[in-house]
Amino acid sequence: MGKSLLGLGRDNLLILVSMLLWGSGEGLWYYVQPLYIKSLGADSLEIGLVMSLGPVLMVLGFVPVGIVADRYGRKRVMLGGSLMGVLSVVLLALAQDWRQSIPGFLLYFGSGCCLPAIQSYIAHASEGRNLNRTFSLVYAAFALGLIVFPTVGGWLAEAGGFALPLILAAVFYVASTVMIVFVDEQPITRSARGTGFEDVLSNKRLVSISALSVVVFLALYLGQPFAPNYLQEVVGIDLSWIGFMGSAHALGATVLGVALGRLSEGIAGFILGQALVGVSLILMLNTRAMPLLFVAFFLRGAYNACRALALGLAGKVVGETNAGLAYGMLNSAIGTSMVLAPYVAARLYTARNDLPFLVAAGLIVVAMAVSTAVLRAERV
Repeated sequence: MGKSLLGLGRDNLLILVSMLLWGSGEGLWYYVQPLYIKSLGADSLEIGLVMSLGPVLMVLGFVPVGIVADRYGRKRVMLGGSLMGVLSVVLLALAQDWRQSIPGFLLYFGSGCCLPAIQSYIAHASEGRNLNRTFSLVYAAFALGLIVFPTVGGWLAEAGGFALPLILAAVFYVASTVMIVFVDEQPITRSARGTGFEDVLSNKRLVSISALSVVVFLALYLGQPFAPNYLQEVVGIDLSWIGFMGSAHALGATVLGVALGRLSEGIAGFILGQALVGVSLILMLNTRAMPLLFVAFFLRGAYNACRALALGLAGKVVGETNAGLAYGMLNSAIGTSMVLAPYVAARLYTARNDLPFLVAAGLIVVAMAVSTAVLRAERV
């Protein structure tokens, strides 16, 4: 397969552009979603409930949708997920009450079920080479799309309400979907044993990485859901500046994603990324200065880098057969944090507004130790 710009093949380059456009749309509203739910009349516990309910469909759907991608083709699944994403933000723009936002969130996160298809598509198109680098580049492109638009989204929401950035996001999602239309379909390699569960579950290294991901990403994500609320209610900054912090996060995700992806093909970047997220939490809690808050949110971008690196680690132990199912299992493990963390964070934030971040920092230390032990034992 010939190489193109950035050392990627034609299809992976189209995927990269699609992710760039999707990240641009998501940047308009995703970082301020707890404040959007608050604007619809929700209190802290109700915000946590909505943010925990949203990813449920996604987590439950990763594995079956991964199987569908393996059996019927990855491109179809990617297109279906993209169209769900377009519909979801239209529903969110129309919501008048926090309860009415739940279907939109369910659909939006449900559209994420296509991630195993995207990831197995990228791995196949890469022919198994330089997976850490390839995944890091694609996810850095997604983060690059987030750099400018959180600030724009915060400004639009402050000026005219949250419906404006949500409708503009739908436009970006349509453009992202068009890129997927032009990628080539890949051949289907079916398992000789039914759905392929036996093949995947017998891959002990993949099971270990997936189990580890539950622990790691719960620790990394716990400090994120109520960060916008903390900035507004405790630090006292307005919505446009909160959007700017989302841009700082995205810039960090782009820079750190590439840097940590190049650090090594082993586990060093994964461990360092966790440490940087821990540092970001402590820094955020101990400053009111805007430059230092910018640094804190820049370092928080290592969370995105860790997701890409987890995919790269899994790619080393996933074969071509049942790749969608395998990535579905890993994404279910990572996505579990998005179901559990928001409501846990809401309980902690209601008790004391700095608790979600302190608890997350402590859990990250534990996660780093567990990661080192597990990945060395599995020789990933």
